[in-house]
Amino acid sequence: MTVSHYLKSDYCIMDLQSQNKEEAIREIIKRISSSGRILDEEKFTKDVLERESLGSTGIGHNVAIPHARSPVVKEFMIGFAKSNKGVDFNALDGEKVNLIFLMGADPKELNLYLRILAELSKLLMNNSFRQSLLSAADGKEVLRIIEQFERE
Repeated sequence: MTVSHYLKSDYCIMDLQSQNKEEAIREIIKRISSSGRILDEEKFTKDVLERESLGSTGIGHNVAIPHARSPVVKEFMIGFAKSNKGVDFNALDGEKVNLIFLMGADPKELNLYLRILAELSKLLMNNSFRQSLLSAADGKEVLRIIEQFERE
């Protein structure tokens, strides 16, 4: 399975309004929760924030991948947000984050969770990929970009 299989254009926020990490996570979860894949939005938010407290998911290059395995997630999913202003995620390089991929999985989906996290991390190390996402106009274009780079 690929990243593009789990990210839907409806789960993409192209102009994130949140000013801080917790608000950003809540805004993305709110967008995904309409899918019915999250049984309890507040519990999942708490689980993601708890994971974040163990160490920042701001991986550098203006990217963050907040994630959690939670019993209130029915099926693996990924949400995406682009912040034009940047959000402080306490990233490893000290820079603000402009690209956020939020992942959620049922605790039983550990292998899938780790595989997709690794694949996404690999894609995000590519500067052309990140630049393409920053210039994407909508969720459909985000998916096209991901699919294109997954084929390369």
